[in-house]
Amino acid sequence: MTLRVLVAGAAFAAAGQASAETEAWKVPSWQAFISAPDAVKKVINGSCPGHSQGMCVTSNAFYFSFHNQVVKTDWKGQFLKRVEAVPHGGDICYWNGKVYVGAWEPPKKKGEKGCTAIRVYDAETLEPVRERRMPEWQNAADGITCLDGTIILGMGMKDWDGSDDGHSNYYGKFDAETLEPIGEPFLVDHGEQSTCGAQNITTDGKYIYSCYYTSDEAAQTPNFIVYDKDFNVVGKHLFGWTHGVDVVPGGDDGAVRFAWATTLNNNWDLKSSLVSQVLVRFGELKGGKIDDISRYIWFKKLRKR
Repeated sequence: MTLRVLVAGAAFAAAGQASAETEAWKVPSWQAFISAPDAVKKVINGSCPGHSQGMCVTSNAFYFSFHNQVVKTDWKGQFLKRVEAVPHGGDICYWNGKVYVGAWEPPKKKGEKGCTAIRVYDAETLEPVRERRMPEWQNAADGITCLDGTIILGMGMKDWDGSDDGHSNYYGKFDAETLEPIGEPFLVDHGEQSTCGAQNITTDGKYIYSCYYTSDEAAQTPNFIVYDKDFNVVGKHLFGWTHGVDVVPGGDDGAVRFAWATTLNNNWDLKSSLVSQVLVRFGELKGGKIDDISRYIWFKKLRKR
């Protein structure tokens, strides 16, 4: 199987890095970035079935979580590292030299129960560092971010049997170093119809941004919920169905800027030979509106027939 990475639009010399990092920011020139014509192609060996589940960015790398692996590229889209993982990997975030994946291991056979997990990798090498498995928690984990040294994990919806209205989602907090839980999982009602719980979570250090799948994407239901640190809803926006989102620094103009990934030709069947493409875009939230300000970065996953 082959993973082809194609980047359309040039990277800049000093890319921004995620706000949860402890290192100093280097604010990019967004105008230069989105207007540059450069393109880079890179073909690597690898297996990336399904669609992207999450992404995060640092000053020199993109990290993508797929169903069964984590992939690292540079800002030009050139492949750097990958590591295989037990399905089902979910969202990914960066903090203090490590990347964290919120995962759910589905039952292997009838009668067994699933297992929620947090997996930690060294950000430089992608070597596994530690893991916390929570077989006592049956809801599927997915979205993940780190705020003030605390991992925030999306831990599924209130009910999975269709009886819930989709407004209520569980979140858990964990110490980023030890992965020990901080209190019990708590329920948040964001007031909008959603499915599958929090898919992607990110933060700018002040607010928490959480994306959800909606029951009907065409219905224009707000699916990008902004919380304060106490999980009070302070904003709701339309942002499309994302397969990864992270905050990227935007300078001093008052905008909050994001990189976000969407899988085209969604390959939900992991055994399919369908060619999947992950599209990475850049947008900004300013004045209550999210605008696409990017040229496009394409990450192609080609699977041999």
